Amino acid sequence: MSSDTKGIDIPAAVLADAEAVAAAAAGRPVDPEVAKRVRERSEKIQQQLLARFGVRDIAVDLIRQGREE
Repeated sequence: MSSDTKGIDIPAAVLADAEAVAAAAAGRPVDPEVAKRVRERSEKIQQQLLARFGVRDIAVDLIRQGREE
């Protein structure tokens, strides 16, 4: 992956999975096991963020503010 990850501690397995998923943008198929690991990691992170910050429902307020202007 060409992204600069200097100073960021990203496990090698996560980087490898990210590269495999990025290859899908080029039209190459993603290994089902890679897709499963990525999906599981994303669900875990989503739950952690929800537990830490709760539900952030700001879209409706932003739309209303935009209509008032």
